[in-house]
Amino acid sequence: MIEIPQIIYHFVIGFLMAFIGLLSPGLLTMSTLNTAIDRGQQKAVKFAIGAIIPIFIQAHIALLGAEYIKLHPDIIKSFSKIAIIVFSILSIFFYKQYRQRKLVLKTPRFSIDNSFLYGIFVSFINPLAIPFYFTYSTLLELNNWLSITEPYITVFVFGAIAGAFSILTIYAKHAPKLLGKLQFVAKHFKLIMALIMLFLAIGSLINVLNY
Repeated sequence: MIEIPQIIYHFVIGFLMAFIGLLSPGLLTMSTLNTAIDRGQQKAVKFAIGAIIPIFIQAHIALLGAEYIKLHPDIIKSFSKIAIIVFSILSIFFYKQYRQRKLVLKTPRFSIDNSFLYGIFVSFINPLAIPFYFTYSTLLELNNWLSITEPYITVFVFGAIAGAFSILTIYAKHAPKLLGKLQFVAKHFKLIMALIMLFLAIGSLINVLNY
C-alpha cells in the first residue's frame, strides 16, 4: 500500500540530495553561472531545464544499481568495505582542498548556441552524477532511510530533478552576486564535505562490523 507521507519523504530526500550535491561549485553549477554571465539569465534558466533531463536518466540508472545491491545482500559487505576506503579518501581529499583554500573555476567551453541543448550536453558528460546517486542512495537504503522500490524510486528521481533545477536556477538568477562569493563558499563547503565523508566512512565501518 502506497503511503502519502512516504511519497513526500522520498521526494524530499531526492530534492535534498540533488540540491546539496550541486551546492558546491562544480561542472553544472559553474556552467550555469557562466551561461548567465555570457548569455543572460533567461539562457541560463534554459540551460538548467536542459541539464535536468540527463539527471532523470542518471538517477534512475543509479537507483536501479542500488536496487541490485538490495536484491543481492551477499555483496553488501563488500560494498561497505569499499565504501570505507572511498569515503576515507574523499574525506582526506576535501580536507586537503580546504587547507589549500583555493578555488579554480573551470568549465568546458563548447560552441553550442542553443542553451537548452548545451545544458543537456554538459549534464550528460558529468562523470560524477551516476556514482553520486548510486553511492548515497545505496547507503540510505542500507540504513533503512530509503525504499528502493516503485513508486518511491520514481518519486525520489522527480525530487532530485526538482532539487537540481532549484539550485541551478539560483545560480542563474544570482550569478553576479555569487561570482564574488564562491571563493568563500567553496572554502568552507569543502570542510563540510570532508566531515560528511568521514561520517559516512564511520557509518560504513559500523555496517561491516554489524554485518
